[in-house]
Amino acid sequence: MLFLPVVLLLAPGLSAAAPAQHQKLPRFATLVNRQTLNATYDFIIAGGGIAGLTVADRLTEDPNVRVLVVEAGPIDPGLEGILVPGSFAPYYYFWPNLVTVPQAGLNNRTIGTVAGQVLGGGSAINAMVYVRGDSVDYDAWGSMQGNSSWSWQSMLPYFLKSESFTAPNTAYAQEANITWNPAFRGTSGPLKYTYPPYYYPGAANWWDAAQSVGLPPVEDPLSGSKTGIFPIPSVMDAATMTRNYAKINHYDRVREARPNYHVISSTMVAKVLFDPRCKKATGVNILPTAGGSVSSVFVSKEVILAAGGLNTPKILQLSGIGPKKLLNKFGIRVVSNLPGVGQNLQDQPTLTVPYTFTSNISPNSGSFFTNATYNAEQRALYETSRKGAFTIISSLSTNIGALSLKQATPDWEAIIAAARANDAADSLPSDVDPTVLAGYRVQRETILQQFADENVSVGNLHWGTSDNALVYHLRPLSRGSVNIQSTDPLVNPAIDYRTGTDPVDFTVYTALFRKNRELFAAPSMQVLGPAEGAPFADAVTDADIHEVMRDKIDPSNAHQCCTAAMLPKRLGGVVSSEQKVYGVSGLRVADISFWPMQTGGSPTGTMYAVGERLADLIKAEHNLA
Repeated sequence: MLFLPVVLLLAPGLSAAAPAQHQKLPRFATLVNRQTLNATYDFIIAGGGIAGLTVADRLTEDPNVRVLVVEAGPIDPGLEGILVPGSFAPYYYFWPNLVTVPQAGLNNRTIGTVAGQVLGGGSAINAMVYVRGDSVDYDAWGSMQGNSSWSWQSMLPYFLKSESFTAPNTAYAQEANITWNPAFRGTSGPLKYTYPPYYYPGAANWWDAAQSVGLPPVEDPLSGSKTGIFPIPSVMDAATMTRNYAKINHYDRVREARPNYHVISSTMVAKVLFDPRCKKATGVNILPTAGGSVSSVFVSKEVILAAGGLNTPKILQLSGIGPKKLLNKFGIRVVSNLPGVGQNLQDQPTLTVPYTFTSNISPNSGSFFTNATYNAEQRALYETSRKGAFTIISSLSTNIGALSLKQATPDWEAIIAAARANDAADSLPSDVDPTVLAGYRVQRETILQQFADENVSVGNLHWGTSDNALVYHLRPLSRGSVNIQSTDPLVNPAIDYRTGTDPVDFTVYTALFRKNRELFAAPSMQVLGPAEGAPFADAVTDADIHEVMRDKIDPSNAHQCCTAAMLPKRLGGVVSSEQKVYGVSGLRVADISFWPMQTGGSPTGTMYAVGERLADLIKAEHNLA
């Protein structure tokens, strides 16, 4: 994702009220502080992102169930930079001071990384892209767990339940190459999404060029297969053309009718508390995110962790759940020795390729920043009719390409053969736990099978119509880690993506990069006069490209996942197929940490669907209405 400076303006119709946590407690009693907390809840959810708020919403449908969501960030009062796509400015809610350790595969660079710290989590600050994974992703989750309840077919009903799609009008859909299959689009769920009613004219050149280099239009990218090109569905309310994120669709939507749904903001979960006799979760310790005293809140049924791919493993480790060696290092009593906690870190590395143009078409996404007249005209159009460029995330365009390895390079079979010839153990640290290595071997073989499938995407190409292109690697073989470096819950963990430590990742990334070059060399792009900027322009051989990538790859697309994996314990797993943490009771993981492997899409849609699924599991187990 690309991020722009935060704009502290208010969207039309929104007021700058005092922060909600300091207002008088409303009659529906959903916003609480440490003075108005209940002593005990039925469920405590650590983290108010997509997963946490989805589960909280569904559990509180039963009026007798009391739920507390503990969110580390504030509650957004309606900043324009969050709600208005064209004013995209998410910096205000970045988790502070998240920095990697030196990245061995990226010339030992230390790199800042992004996670959301606000009610709504990443859904409040992401680029509003709504793209599911491929069907094989969810089938693989089930096969690795040995549980057929996880599959594309079992997930599809939850995708449909979670969402409400508003179709564009027929004339515009035809003009903008927007197609879809109603069988894969939900129409009555809380999450709202649609397509921006505008595109930059240069997007048509990119679309034609992509087709000329072998990327066909996709009928529906949400159907479980999306190799080719397609317009990007955007998570926004078609009536207002503003961001529709988890705070809006799973909190604001129901809060006035739910006195049993409590949220405390700007507060962190420090650790989970257990009954030492039976290892049942009994509550949590919490403290202000800004620092302060620790207090305890207790639970009668379950604690549910939804703090994200970086912070959920931190909470687990601070609670005594994780690799015994790590816990002993910090003098933490071992509650459950699970070597996989904090391991298996995955993300989708991104590469920004700069371009100059001699004859680019105007307006384009760069016109937003260079042409004040155009910007003002588009803002007026947005204000009066909710149309125009302000309906698109600034700096981005409306089309994207998803490539299988076969579409990316004719050398796809040789790449798979070379990867199979390598020992999986060489891709992980030498001191890796044997169970984690066993789980990685299964994942690696699954990815290589996906590499061979022409219906499975391994990378994305995107051109924002201005001065750069984006190349994403969706299925790297490298694996990283997230480990505590202090017993202080306010200290961020050590983050090591280990990007590029498996050499095959650079080979695949180079194939994607060369495909992007081929696309820009197509006639419909050449008429714009594109030229690659430094240092890419001088990169000719694969070795040249690899060296540039080591200096330029961002290891994260803010899609950190898989650090409390749903796998058998013998494969380094942390949670069961019901997302229950092994070795204890009354504790589950709801967020992206539980994924065993990342998907070939953006996380948003999958997280809404898995939240719906988990809520159903919990309701059934506890006989909730």
